[in-house]
Amino acid sequence: MDAPYLESLNESQRAAVEATEGPVLVLAGAGTGKTRVLTTRLAHILMTGKARPGELLCVTFTNKAAREMKDRISALIGRPVEGWWLGTFHALGARLLRRHAEVVGLKPNFTILDADDQLRLLKQLLAAENIDDKKWPARALLGAIERWKDRGLAPEKVTAAEQADYAEGMALRFYREYQERLRTLNACDFGDLLLHNLTIFAREPHVIAQYQQQFRYIRVDEYQDSNVAQYLWSRLLAQGRRNLCCVGDDDQSIYGWRGAEVGNILRFEADFPGARIIRLERNYRSTGHILGAASGLIAHNRGRLGKTLHTQGEAGDKVQVRGVWDGEEEARMTGEEIEALQRRGMALGQIAILVRAGFQTREFEERFIKLGLPYRVLGGPRFYERLEVRDALAYLRLIHQPADDLAFERIVNKPRRGIGDTTLRQIHETARASGLTLIEAARQLSSTDEIKAAARRAVAGLVADIDRWRSIATGLSHTELAETVLDESGYTAMLQADKSPDAPGRLENLKELVVAMG
Repeated sequence: MDAPYLESLNESQRAAVEATEGPVLVLAGAGTGKTRVLTTRLAHILMTGKARPGELLCVTFTNKAAREMKDRISALIGRPVEGWWLGTFHALGARLLRRHAEVVGLKPNFTILDADDQLRLLKQLLAAENIDDKKWPARALLGAIERWKDRGLAPEKVTAAEQADYAEGMALRFYREYQERLRTLNACDFGDLLLHNLTIFAREPHVIAQYQQQFRYIRVDEYQDSNVAQYLWSRLLAQGRRNLCCVGDDDQSIYGWRGAEVGNILRFEADFPGARIIRLERNYRSTGHILGAASGLIAHNRGRLGKTLHTQGEAGDKVQVRGVWDGEEEARMTGEEIEALQRRGMALGQIAILVRAGFQTREFEERFIKLGLPYRVLGGPRFYERLEVRDALAYLRLIHQPADDLAFERIVNKPRRGIGDTTLRQIHETARASGLTLIEAARQLSSTDEIKAAARRAVAGLVADIDRWRSIATGLSHTELAETVLDESGYTAMLQADKSPDAPGRLENLKELVVAMG
């Protein structure tokens, strides 16, 4: 008798669930029940006793997908899944790196920089060399460094042919300096999370052997969007038992601009001889006409493994394609159509407009305002990328990590304390001259007359605050510490006094962050 979780699967889905041994590539077309297959496959491995939870490594493309996967598996097996090796490449890479940080010159409590901090650090390096940021933008240098890291290239592995055309060939030199500065700060960026893993695996063969033995089954989702570093990482870990299941769709690879290599999925059979390929081709999401239009376009793609999607659902309305001159004309046409739908009794809540990038909403918003149509924009910056959240986390980073110069620089005048650019420049100069962190340089200057009295008092007050918060940190919960710091620093009061339209929302974000830290 079949297990209950297998009964609702179609033939191809069931084949993907039960093909547990050896390398497997599941080509999952859009709307073919991929998530159901993934969660059921993991549940099947556990329920048949093939592995324990700690012996599974499951890579998802986003944190949201990881949370959904945990919820579904928990419901299937009837127990929580906390502590499992289930998450994004970056989350799992960070977990491994904290265990072995000393191998690459870091401490386990290293800080992970966001893009804003990366740019600030690179600008410091460029300024120290008198490089004109307008002629040679830090963002362009960051792009070159990220491309190298996406390809698994540490500075010593970048060849002459791969060097970026930046600042007369100085990109590689700045890459080296950037990596050294990160080590000094006990920090890394997102690209380092896997790059350092690869270095650890190469330097310490016993470490990679340990994980190859531990992970009996490895599953990677959205494989078509993996970059070279992610490909190398998963391939290395799978060499021990070869029970690697990669799931993806060669027709949905859209992230080539940020390092994704669709070739990873196309050469799976060559990388893993004897691999089994299973195609999920029954679409449960789209109507017949939509599926036909999409399949007709996809058929012209070059470099694909090939599959034919079909549906047993209704044909539905035909797809309409309209050409317009620009975004303004598109918004005008869309507004007219929405008004026509309203006249026929359709509610605005039943109408959605999908855009590829956030900037494309502007023309629609302007048009809807003119027409008096109420609307709501969904999406926007991710929670941890919001200004006030990054500021609050910078305070906590500095308390946890005194050497975090980037965090110090971020909060030194938030809220305003009277520490201007001149004072901050003097702090930087003192730090460079004496080999100090910025907060230690600030401490030193606060007891001399090298800076003006008002600035000296402001600097001394900030240093004293940081010292006090650090002294009480061990006796408080994360939530209590965050509340204390945000209140005593004046950051919460700054937002409360702000009269701008978005201030209430920013204040709510701070409250949400404090709750999340619990």
